[in-house]
Amino acid sequence: MDLNWNQIVFIAALSQIVSSTSGPEDFPIGAALQLSPGDDTRSFDDEIPNSFTSAYINITYKDGDNAWKWERTEVGRYGGGYVGPSIGVVVHVTADNDVNDHSGCRLPFRSGRSDKQLPKPGEPWIALIKRGHCNFESKVDNAFKSKAAGVLVYNDRDSMDLDKMKLSNDNDRNISAVFTYKWKGEEIAKLLENDSRVLVHMTIASRTTSPSATINRTSVLFVSVTFIVLMIISLAWLVFYYVQRFRYIHAKDRLSKKLCNAARKALSRIPTKNIKSDDNEVQDGECCAICIEPYKISEVLRMLPCHHEFHKSCIDPWLLEHRTCPMCKMDILRHYGFMVSVPKYPQVYNY
Repeated sequence: MDLNWNQIVFIAALSQIVSSTSGPEDFPIGAALQLSPGDDTRSFDDEIPNSFTSAYINITYKDGDNAWKWERTEVGRYGGGYVGPSIGVVVHVTADNDVNDHSGCRLPFRSGRSDKQLPKPGEPWIALIKRGHCNFESKVDNAFKSKAAGVLVYNDRDSMDLDKMKLSNDNDRNISAVFTYKWKGEEIAKLLENDSRVLVHMTIASRTTSPSATINRTSVLFVSVTFIVLMIISLAWLVFYYVQRFRYIHAKDRLSKKLCNAARKALSRIPTKNIKSDDNEVQDGECCAICIEPYKISEVLRMLPCHHEFHKSCIDPWLLEHRTCPMCKMDILRHYGFMVSVPKYPQVYNY
């Protein structure tokens, strides 16, 4: 029978575990061999940016009826660095002076069993560590120094997402580290109560590449440069537009002031008269074309050169703004010889 590398490691590790137990019945070889070796590819996960490697977590244990149970779930994610299968008995590590500290941040490691002893030298074991108190690098490094065959870190908070542990790419540290959910870690920890022995086999499930990793960098650079160029052109056009608009408004204000001053001078030359009782305006019942009110005695009229008459209080504001007779459109500036030069300024559109 041909065996691949993963199967050889699995059987060798299993034989070591069985030989270290108190009796041959402690671990059933037949049940454990049902564990799928999975992908025997060994690599360093940081070689592919934005890639994620999922992990199968295979568990073999005895239930309450003293019957062997086997579970396999894809609820883990390999961290950075070394990626490969690992197998061994699970040890819920604790600190030397605190049995409730499962963070794996302090050496030496102790077992969560009543005797606090780690497995014997040569017996492969998996360190079950809780997230928190220190970074992932320290946890994995401490487990490697403690001769663990693998590391299973479970979350310290309820979350639907699995994080990828950031670990260094150390070729000399060939230990696999898998991150799993809080509920999964607590489930395994509960199986370890009463000094029970649990076998865990972690294997590669699948590799996933983030969509952002497949984006062509040249395309991103081209789109970015194009966007920046368009933004610069748009900004330059807006600056040019508002500069021209400012010049236009400023020139228009100056022209309006010149025309208003010229209209005042022309207005000072237009004669006025006070209405008397015997004037035709009163006798004929004429009225002002602007306010539509009949002329009354003692009111002041403005006598335009075109012979149209209006109330002085009505026609003066009109002439200052329009500079023409409201009846015949005669230009009072041209009539009195006031010439105002109109500067040429660029056309400004509002669309």
